[in-house]
Amino acid sequence: MIHVLAKDFCSEELEQLVSICKSDSGVMGTKLRNAHYELGKKIAQTYQHSFSKDACIIAFLRAAIPFAFGIADILDCTVLLYDSSEKEFFNKNKEMLKNRTVLFIDAVINSGEGMLSAIKESEIPKENIKILTNVVCSKSIEKFTDYDLFTVRISENSFKGEKVKIQQGNRGPDTGDRLFRTM
Repeated sequence: MIHVLAKDFCSEELEQLVSICKSDSGVMGTKLRNAHYELGKKIAQTYQHSFSKDACIIAFLRAAIPFAFGIADILDCTVLLYDSSEKEFFNKNKEMLKNRTVLFIDAVINSGEGMLSAIKESEIPKENIKILTNVVCSKSIEKFTDYDLFTVRISENSFKGEKVKIQQGNRGPDTGDRLFRTM
């Protein structure tokens, strides 16, 4: 099931936070991190009944960090930072993830391939997985119909994040670079 915060809970504050996060906003650094953090809190508060008390967050490095900590601060749960290049991540954390609800969190889901690859590698049963993101590309939603997907919004845009300042064609500013001012 797909849960969209911007549809289920609309407010002027939410709209302002979303506008800060959009890739064409030009906002970077602290203001952007705070917006991601606040959106994480809002999504956790709105759908808190959907998450178990023993949840464990897997936050995709590095763009998911502010959003994931907003969620974690509401749920008061375990947080693991996931780097896709660390091949033993799920083996190392197998006991911690066993029999828990696992929240896979990324700031942006564009193609969905990175998220699906991590889920497959984790070998966590589908019924124990929830996916949370700030924004998901409309073209990739069909890939997640077997999961509970929680998103702030759905976007028609689809581009690869790169070290560029403005979106042009299929290239746009990388969310992690914007969040941490590494552009």
